Amino acid sequence: MSSSTAPFTSKEISLVTLKKNARINAALIYPNSYSVGMSNLGVHTVYNILNSRADTLCGRVFFEKKRRQPQSIENERNLRSFDLLAFSISYELDYLNFFKLMRRIFPEDNIRERPLMPLVIAGGIVNSVNFRALSKFCDCIFIGEAEVSLPEFMDVLSGFENINTQRKKKNFLRKAASINGIFVPGVSDEQKVRGVFIEEMDKYPTTSKILTPFTEFSNTFLIEISRGCPWRCNFCVTGAVYSKFRPRSFEVIKKQIDEGMRYTNKIGLMGAAITDHPKIDEIVEYLLRKKALISVSSLRVETVGELLLNALAVSGQKTITFAPEAGSDSLRFSLNKKIINKQILDKIALSKKCGIKKLKLYFMIGLPREQEQDIQAIVQLAKDASMILPLRVNVGIFVPKPQTIFAQAAFAEKKQLLAKFKFLRRNFSGSRNILFNLTSFAEAKLEWLFSHADEDFFSNYFKNKAL
Repeated sequence: MSSSTAPFTSKEISLVTLKKNARINAALIYPNSYSVGMSNLGVHTVYNILNSRADTLCGRVFFEKKRRQPQSIENERNLRSFDLLAFSISYELDYLNFFKLMRRIFPEDNIRERPLMPLVIAGGIVNSVNFRALSKFCDCIFIGEAEVSLPEFMDVLSGFENINTQRKKKNFLRKAASINGIFVPGVSDEQKVRGVFIEEMDKYPTTSKILTPFTEFSNTFLIEISRGCPWRCNFCVTGAVYSKFRPRSFEVIKKQIDEGMRYTNKIGLMGAAITDHPKIDEIVEYLLRKKALISVSSLRVETVGELLLNALAVSGQKTITFAPEAGSDSLRFSLNKKIINKQILDKIALSKKCGIKKLKLYFMIGLPREQEQDIQAIVQLAKDASMILPLRVNVGIFVPKPQTIFAQAAFAEKKQLLAKFKFLRRNFSGSRNILFNLTSFAEAKLEWLFSHADEDFFSNYFKNKAL
């Protein structure tokens, strides 16, 4: 094992048993760093599903800028020798790394006209938002939640002893296209493709399968306590794609906590709206009784309560993050975020009372209906918040996403955005207790372009670009 991968694997605690030999060799590829990938419970879930099969051995691959030839970190095997390359893609900007990896894996080939094997499949939320973007570069694209469709796909693949002719591959792809939640380019009817989503969440527990110190949640056992979001903010992909809010039962979560405590006293609660779980207080109380150190993936300012804030402070968490998104009540309400500035400030004061030491606030600019006074309101709200807790303000650019209510909204003009950036920078400069950070215009513009890409976009985009 090379020095580049050994530090990661040598510090891991794995709950997944790897078999020595298997008929199907799969590589789970996350086109970003190890740290980012191993913080993603989707990676843990797919890794476990594949390695739980008697016929399949799955290794992990992450994007390393310096490594020309990507390899599995489990055995450093060349990816051309695998049967299945399974990409998990969470962010539009990771499309860039997807193409870089594909070019490294297939250096002699046109990546649109690859060899028969390995098969290339892709899943992750960006493919559920827009399944056409990679349709000329993948054999199959998974839409929705793969816990049901992936085992069915593997059962079909297992029925083929060897896909060594075009006829066999076409036959396999026709069968794969019959599985709900899988889009097969050139075979599936695009108008009839639908994602698959789990109804009974307790049947599919989602937790860490590998503990590692090299992530944001260092050596933490992550538990997804709910999926989806009940709020349906007009700009949010999570609410649009997963729509229905589905909490797991308290009884199942308790069992998952007990399992995690066998390996670590750090427990992370995951979900887009964890504070909306109907049993969130009972979950927190159980964790406190178990003397667990608690962390969370996100907090909704509307619903976070004193018990959880106290528990986070006791667990050593010094900073919390809220996302007002807009500085004024009127603009925020137009986003379907129905909370006023006074309530936000009250919740910040409660956080301080509970022992939180620092605060992060996230805002967006370039929103539909945004006026000059809305930008001024960001400054005022931030300065009011900084009177309560030391503050970092992060300002991003609104990116209209497919399937959301704002999908057809315009991406703001660069000149207007830069003027707003200049105003904010000038007004925050020298402010006591406020650190200020702006997102990149270039990255936001790429995210917008990539999120709306059709099947021809990337062919044209990379025609004259080096990978």
